[in-house]
Amino acid sequence: MHRTVRLLAGSVVLASLAAALTGCAGGSGSVAGCTPPVGQGQASESVVATGKVGSAPTVSFDTPLHVDAPQVSTLVPGHGAPLTAAQEVSTEVSFYNATTGAEVLKSDYTGSSPADFVIGTVQITGLRKALVCAQVGERLAVVLPPSQAIPAASRPTGLSATDSVVAVIDVRDAYLARANGTDQVMGSGLPAVVLGPDGRPGISLPQDEPPAKLEVANLKDGSGATIEAGDTAVIAYTGVIWKPGDASNGTVFDSSWPSRTPIDVVVKKGQTVPGLVTALTGQKVGSQVLAILPPSQAYGSQSTSSIPADSTLVFVVDVLGKA
Repeated sequence: MHRTVRLLAGSVVLASLAAALTGCAGGSGSVAGCTPPVGQGQASESVVATGKVGSAPTVSFDTPLHVDAPQVSTLVPGHGAPLTAAQEVSTEVSFYNATTGAEVLKSDYTGSSPADFVIGTVQITGLRKALVCAQVGERLAVVLPPSQAIPAASRPTGLSATDSVVAVIDVRDAYLARANGTDQVMGSGLPAVVLGPDGRPGISLPQDEPPAKLEVANLKDGSGATIEAGDTAVIAYTGVIWKPGDASNGTVFDSSWPSRTPIDVVVKKGQTVPGLVTALTGQKVGSQVLAILPPSQAYGSQSTSSIPADSTLVFVVDVLGKA
């Protein structure tokens, strides 16, 4: 799921569905060289789901179904690059008791609150495996053994610990796992940014005093959709305090990277800090942005548990998608 942080807007999904998928914490065939960890089988091939992708399906299958290992079949083909475990996806999902055929849990299919999650964080083991190598626009039929289905803490009424589960999944959209734009040459005097193997930024500050005005520089130039004022951007970020002479100088006050959970930012005044609104407006998906926010463009004289008053903030933001 997307995460909500102070002055940064997060999306809302059905609480029970979100808990079943992620708690707190492959397509059916090879696509562009991607080898899915889950194969087809008679059980998944027997599932029929009619209706448009993204709308509530009419699902039928012979009962009872029981499997000892996950199976997945493509009901409607998708398009684009195969999904990886590090990507966040936007989906609509319906779950059925494979013993009785009864629907036990589903999305609302309005498009206003899809189930958004990073594939690798899904607690339903079989579902996590089934989504690797899937594609945007694809509708999947997944049959899960009890041991790899909905965890006991989130198990809905009408489903027992011995029931297999049928899931019909519509992949509405997918977001980048990290910025993939073209590297840019950085000017002197700016904080230095070094990326880890997974794209996580490390930020080193100069010894100088921070600039008095907002500064924005692109570390990578993306080529995807443009983020306009008022849009919701899906981002990964790290924020560091630049306050020479203070004990907080150089400390990370927040980051989405440890949890691998992107967030939604409404790029609009009053919805997030002013400096980030300016920094993100006009950026393209795939860009990585360095933004230096003086206090007047951040939290000013306010203080929080992690940010002293009158702090300059340095953000490195990966623009992963446009929600």
